[in-house]
Amino acid sequence: MFMVGLLAVAGCQRDRGGEPIVVQLPGAAQPGDGQALLAASRTITVSGDAEIFTAPDRFEMVVAFDLQTDTLDKARDESRQRAAALLDVVTRHGIPACDVQTDQLSLQPRYDGNYGQAQRLIGYQASRSLTLTLHEIDKVEALLFDMLAAGANRIDRVSFHSSLLQEKRAEARVLAVKAAREKAAAMAAELGQTIAEPLRIDEGAAPSPWQAPPISNYVMNNDTPAHVGETMATGKISVHAGVSVVFRLQGA
Repeated sequence: MFMVGLLAVAGCQRDRGGEPIVVQLPGAAQPGDGQALLAASRTITVSGDAEIFTAPDRFEMVVAFDLQTDTLDKARDESRQRAAALLDVVTRHGIPACDVQTDQLSLQPRYDGNYGQAQRLIGYQASRSLTLTLHEIDKVEALLFDMLAAGANRIDRVSFHSSLLQEKRAEARVLAVKAAREKAAAMAAELGQTIAEPLRIDEGAAPSPWQAPPISNYVMNNDTPAHVGETMATGKISVHAGVSVVFRLQGA
């Protein structure tokens, strides 16, 4: 691209017969460049979404206990005894060490009275929690029962997961790109255009659990079987992927 400019130099226009001096500089448009610029700016931006439903194969639970005592020694000792009882349940259920983790441990004083006022020490509180991972849904309920019988007094969470999450998300991502291309081609054809090469692609963030689920262009229910036991059912979990793609348009 070139810039066209006029230079008026004192005393030179008369010497050159009054003709202006024309200088071409890099960076400005030339005659006919407008059509090239317009063609280069013709793009279409589309989104594509895909969702795969797959059966979970990992079941994670968080069990915990809280206890209160009048002395620090009692809080420490009772907390240790109850934690040992919970870990004994883990051993009896044959859960491997890699699927057990202590992820919360606290021991703190308890006071009466409001904050900022004179407070009196009235005892101590101890808390612990365990995160356990199972791979068979039928073992979840029995483990929960035995944990509560051994001294747990809280079930903070039971959640279902898939060990194939990354693989399924990769599949969903490919389907989302395919959906974006098909959508762009259909829209362009209606306008008498075709799509050329993609100029940009962005992957969308995973949808928030507080937001309405997106309407996916592709929905696939894969062949992993959901399990229904006597008292629990796994169902299937959703794996979502979304993309935004910018395609260049060209004449049909």
